[in-house]
Amino acid sequence: MKYRIEAQSKRRIRVRLRSSGLTEEEARILEYAFSGMPGVTKVTVYRATGNCALEFDCGIDEILGRLDRFRFENVGMFAREAEKRISMSEMKSRKLDEQLKTKLRLRILAEMAADIVMPMPIQVGYHLWQMITLKNL
Repeated sequence: MKYRIEAQSKRRIRVRLRSSGLTEEEARILEYAFSGMPGVTKVTVYRATGNCALEFDCGIDEILGRLDRFRFENVGMFAREAEKRISMSEMKSRKLDEQLKTKLRLRILAEMAADIVMPMPIQVGYHLWQMITLKNL
């Protein structure tokens, strides 16, 4: 992958991957690929600027070698499949992006409002219907 080192310190490096920015999928793939690598402690992707900051506790040469070998095409399919099989410990250790947080908050508020407004028999029926269809899992 082509990149330009924007800033570098002993345990952190910020690289520019694209001047035009990254798509949401590319940012997610990039974060997924580097957060799972040994020695990388934190990954921050800046979509608008096309930058990526990596904090690490291994050698800088190892990180630069990984950046050289990284290809979106090679990781994309694996990342999409792995997102379906993410474990609870990984979920707890990863941060949610703001868009997903907002979506979850709205969903919780809608469920809460429905439980407050609907009479008890309708609530029970609604929740049974949700459990039977399992559409939200």
